[in-house]
Amino acid sequence: MISIQDFDKLAIRVGTIEEAQTFPDAKKPAYKVRIDFGPYGKKWSSAQITENYGIDGLVGRRICAVMNLGKKKIGPFTSEVLIMGAEDSNGHIVLLEPDDSIKNGAKVN
Repeated sequence: MISIQDFDKLAIRVGTIEEAQTFPDAKKPAYKVRIDFGPYGKKWSSAQITENYGIDGLVGRRICAVMNLGKKKIGPFTSEVLIMGAEDSNGHIVLLEPDDSIKNGAKVN
């Protein structure tokens, strides 16, 4: 168990995917995505979501991501945030998508 104070340390924010690229250097199939977090800037992430999402359908999608876990080097790429999702019945990731009325950068509580 963690305390609510520990949970509150996570900076989970809403963003919109503005760019998606293939990521052939990843060990597991993934995309590189650039996300707009409004006043918190634009950040890159690696997302292992290729089973449920085509690259063409990612731009404009709203997501939730943890912004303060630090950067992670994945081959030549640096992932700056962790996109949040849940496993479907096949163990593949489904993105957590907030309502369109929520602004980029909004904190998830």
